[in-house]
Amino acid sequence: MPHCRRVRAATFGTLVGLGFAAAAASVTLAVQSPRRMLPTHQRQCVSTGEIPAGSARKVIVTWRASFATAEYDVIGSVSDATDRADAIELGHIITPQTPDAASAVVWNRDATGPHSGLLCLDAHTE
Repeated sequence: MPHCRRVRAATFGTLVGLGFAAAAASVTLAVQSPRRMLPTHQRQCVSTGEIPAGSARKVIVTWRASFATAEYDVIGSVSDATDRADAIELGHIITPQTPDAASAVVWNRDATGPHSGLLCLDAHTE
């Protein structure tokens, strides 16, 4: 009988030990979900849509991911969809922007017909 009791005691001790190990493992595996990293630089291009002859249009660029604040620097460029390099141009970037979007004014310098193009904005935080 003493032999059986030792086996039971060892089995009980092993189970208790495994229980503590499982509890310790579950505590070790409990990790906090990582924070989403906010961007520090983004580049986004959008179509200007058709701009009538001799006029301007405000074009809004929505960022793929929001910045932490609206405090970021923006530079931009615009290209014409046709071969007329001088037809449309970037007038100015509108401030203030928001953490989600920025906008710019694009001019159609051609007084004879509508043009469209691609506005690209680059934004970065310090």
